[in-house]
Amino acid sequence: MSEEVSSEVLVRDVMSTPLIYVYPFHTVRETAAIMVEKNVGSVVVIDDAGRLMGIVTRTDIMKHVVAKGLNPDNIRIGDIMSRNPYYVLSDTPLEEAARLMGLKGIGHLPVLDPKTFKPIGMLSKRDILKIAPHYMSLVYTLKRESEGGQRTL
Repeated sequence: MSEEVSSEVLVRDVMSTPLIYVYPFHTVRETAAIMVEKNVGSVVVIDDAGRLMGIVTRTDIMKHVVAKGLNPDNIRIGDIMSRNPYYVLSDTPLEEAARLMGLKGIGHLPVLDPKTFKPIGMLSKRDILKIAPHYMSLVYTLKRESEGGQRTL
């Protein structure tokens, strides 16, 4: 894909669907099983009305449960999720989403419908890499700058 064409790519053209989600009452074990079954590194947490409440990543599960030796059957996902996560709308240019990921040092962005503001997909670094690999250098360059020049991969 040429640089010219990819500058017109929107998040909706690249995001992963269908949306993989859980509710805050799901246990960490249930959520981890869903993530393994669906082969995803993160899931959104929604409320009964389908609104975005948070996001949980593989790293969150390792950091907040596994590394502490806690029982994943006794921890609700709502207790470890990142609340009020960064997100993008489906009509956001992909370059803008990649820039946000780099500046904030995040690997997954929930994608919301611009009319309902409800989650409809997920954008990951892997999704960007598939269609616009040149944006990945933007993600990592901005991440290094936001970390004070330290390189972490």
